[in-house]
Amino acid sequence: MDHVVVVGAGIGGLAASLVLSRVAKRVTLVERADHPAEVGAALALQANGMAVLARLGLLPSVERVGARIERMDIRNAGGRVLLTAQMPDFGGGFDHAIAVRRTQLHQLLLDAVNAEGSVMTRFGCTVMSADPSGSLVVRSGPGGGGPTASTLHADLVVGADGVNSAVRSTGGFDSRLSAGSSYVRTIVQGHANPWFEEFWTPLGSFGHAPLGGDTTYFWAAAQSPAVTDAVSRRDLVSFAAEWRRVLPIAGEFLAKVSSFDDLLVNTVRRVDCRRWFSGRLVLLGDAAHAMAPNLGQGANSALGDAVALAEALVPGTSVQTALERYDHRRRPAARRVQNTAGFLQRLCNLHQARAIRVRDAVLMAMTRIPRLGEGTTRRALASEVQTVMSASVLGNGPSGIGA
Repeated sequence: MDHVVVVGAGIGGLAASLVLSRVAKRVTLVERADHPAEVGAALALQANGMAVLARLGLLPSVERVGARIERMDIRNAGGRVLLTAQMPDFGGGFDHAIAVRRTQLHQLLLDAVNAEGSVMTRFGCTVMSADPSGSLVVRSGPGGGGPTASTLHADLVVGADGVNSAVRSTGGFDSRLSAGSSYVRTIVQGHANPWFEEFWTPLGSFGHAPLGGDTTYFWAAAQSPAVTDAVSRRDLVSFAAEWRRVLPIAGEFLAKVSSFDDLLVNTVRRVDCRRWFSGRLVLLGDAAHAMAPNLGQGANSALGDAVALAEALVPGTSVQTALERYDHRRRPAARRVQNTAGFLQRLCNLHQARAIRVRDAVLMAMTRIPRLGEGTTRRALASEVQTVMSASVLGNGPSGIGA
């Protein structure tokens, strides 16, 4: 393949640029920001995402700046443990998760892209439209306000441009977006436990995880009426008071926040597509399958998408056949993860007392009988790890990736 254009320089787009440089002579990475930077607080790299970074040679660097996580607890608002689980061991050292700042992971990937000679970057360019023929109309500037438009042509255009994907919205994809749920996230000094801990409360979920350097990442749901009102007024005091009322530890974390400006407010939406390709256009990551955050699989799945797409583009295979293969292999798997994450989100947001009692009893049974907690998600992750570690596209390359 001669030329691939990747739209979006987030975590998924950067990884896709690196992996696709192994199967294309040229890769052009297009990003609307002049200086790409990840927007967000932190994320949990799980075994499937770690496997991709290991094959890219970046995992040791991530481990140096992140925090090793070996356990997760889910508790109710009273602090009672509903479910506790050790991170599963998939072999090869993939027996834990890593909590890492999004900015640090993004910078490691961006540095690798900048060091890759076959990847050309066009930052400060906004995609105005995408055509299934493999052409893009772009304008300079983050808002597309440049004086003239130009057209890029490619054998393949990869839409890695997030929930509000321009490639998806203009490229002939049949898709649906949910209304979404709002959360606030931030990073504060100090730490509590050296593991993930999430509380399911009448206000929704509140959780925290340690990061490197004596810091903690935490998040809080922001969709109940009282909390939503405080967020709309940017009223940190009222927001903290509402959370302190139902969960004292949430109040303790929010007391470490000096200003509402230190909180990142975002709306998490679900994206469903009837198929992930349209002519020579293809989607990955949130552009294809944004999901609820309850499994922490958003970035991990995007990393896996990048490898699966490159593996489908084997020499001698037409673009159409390759994209059909990618869609057939990845879309059902992503749908299962989306559905599981959505189910957990609904469980977390139950309000009826009887339903909550049943939920809590089932979760505690899963802790007492570990086999009840092993299901399709774990098997899917094991399969992804194995697929990534055996991916031929991540073999020895011009920059030593996969060596």
